[in-house]
Amino acid sequence: MSVKLKIAAVSLLLSFPLSSMALDRLALLPADAETYVRISNTTNFWSKLKQSSIGKLWTDPQFQDFIGNPDAETWQEVLFNGESDAEDRVFADQLKMLKGEVILAFTKKMDQPCVIAAMSADDFARSLEMDVKLREVATEPFEIVKSTFQDVEIIQYIEKGGTPEEESSWQAYLNGTLVLGYTQEWVEKSIIQLKKDAVQEPKGNPELDLNIPLAQIISESFAQGGKKSQQAILDALGLTGIETYSLKLELKDAEMVADSNLRVTDLTKGLFAILDVQPSQLPTVTFIPENIASLEVGRFNLLRLWQEIPTALTTAIPAAKPQFDMILAMLQLQAGINFEQDLLANLGTKYVSFSVAEADKQISVIAVELKNGLSFKTGLETLLAAPALQPQVAASLEIETFLDHTLYTVKSADPSNAIAFVISGDYLLYGHPDGLRQVIRSQGSTAAANEAFERSPLVKGLRQNVSPKAFGFSAIDWKKNMAVIMRELSKPEHVALMQQNWAKSGSALPPPDFTKLPSADHIASFFNVSYQYAEATPNGLHQRIILKY
Repeated sequence: MSVKLKIAAVSLLLSFPLSSMALDRLALLPADAETYVRISNTTNFWSKLKQSSIGKLWTDPQFQDFIGNPDAETWQEVLFNGESDAEDRVFADQLKMLKGEVILAFTKKMDQPCVIAAMSADDFARSLEMDVKLREVATEPFEIVKSTFQDVEIIQYIEKGGTPEEESSWQAYLNGTLVLGYTQEWVEKSIIQLKKDAVQEPKGNPELDLNIPLAQIISESFAQGGKKSQQAILDALGLTGIETYSLKLELKDAEMVADSNLRVTDLTKGLFAILDVQPSQLPTVTFIPENIASLEVGRFNLLRLWQEIPTALTTAIPAAKPQFDMILAMLQLQAGINFEQDLLANLGTKYVSFSVAEADKQISVIAVELKNGLSFKTGLETLLAAPALQPQVAASLEIETFLDHTLYTVKSADPSNAIAFVISGDYLLYGHPDGLRQVIRSQGSTAAANEAFERSPLVKGLRQNVSPKAFGFSAIDWKKNMAVIMRELSKPEHVALMQQNWAKSGSALPPPDFTKLPSADHIASFFNVSYQYAEATPNGLHQRIILKY
């Protein structure tokens, strides 16, 4: 790895956790550098991150005892793969000079990064002195050659000079900006731009931008097959319409906001057929309690996805289509129903999901609206009563009657994780049996129950934070759910698996000491509520996640 590439790789590792929008320095990026990560202000970013829920938990003494109180030397050993030496210490000192805006970008081949960073003149002068020092201690010697372009000094770094593996990188400094890359022409072009226009430093809250050209990545991942078959599979899955993914994460005083955008040209093909992007609204129902720990509302279209399967098979694997039709016909004959007409056509696109946390137990329920509850019930009962399926039904389901409703519970060795389903009115209910029973009891309640639901802090928060165009949104009270999370984390089988994987990794960090794991209440004290929603845009999909501190 080249000297400057190593610096770039480490800086990416250190900066990756969060985004911005000031475009002045981004305009310097090479045309083919579509993959990049950018922090608007490194110093402010780390300062704000320390004030976030995650930052405060990380510095908590009890949590540090749990993870073994790693010191600076341990972290340096982790960052440099256990091979920290004089060379690495110089790298670490150079990284400390990145105090403002930092952009790390990659060209399509991902092997020639470029760096654009805010830097003071004094720090740049010190970095040149450190380069000389680095040359003295580097395991792979390199040469430093200086030249000028339009009265601006350009420093060239030559590695393995005079050999077939010779490689060069160039850097220059102008107007408070460092540019570093593997193409001299790009550095010179950047100098021209920096001489012409003054850089506007980013203002406001620290942010991190991430941009990934997914179209290129998806295309290359299928490049192993033939060109025709590759295109057919991508098209059948609806992946040819994907262009880019971008993320902007902003650190505010009381919350962290992440906005991600997926550019997609067609949201009706392939895997995207399951999406129903019509705006959703909070339901007017009486069966959701006031003390909910999470709530989710959304839409999906299983019928459209099912109807997309034959088209996808015909496009991607034409020979498989007759086999699929034959198997489907055989299954429907055994089941005594037509899956599409008797079940999927009666399934609505709206759903609501909620959970209630009681101590370290979570009870969750998903309620899917039915277009015709009676027809769906008839189709389901016909399917489960089919003679050919009786052995499987008897082995996997327990069937009982509860308040004139037929409750189907999946047999499980762990009753705490039991799952059941039932049809109640125009809803297909799925979740914990206790939760389904409570929903059935509550469906005859008065409108006062919905008023109690509207008083829930999560519902009030959703009404304040969710776009009216969202087709799906949710809220989670992490304080209420922390006991459930900690219970799962502390299960002996999970602890043993984590310890085994830790030992295999050879990490310089000690494994967490679960005898010192802080209590659920203590960890919960650092967290609040999160909200998220997804909406369709003219260019694809937009998702926003808000983490309250």
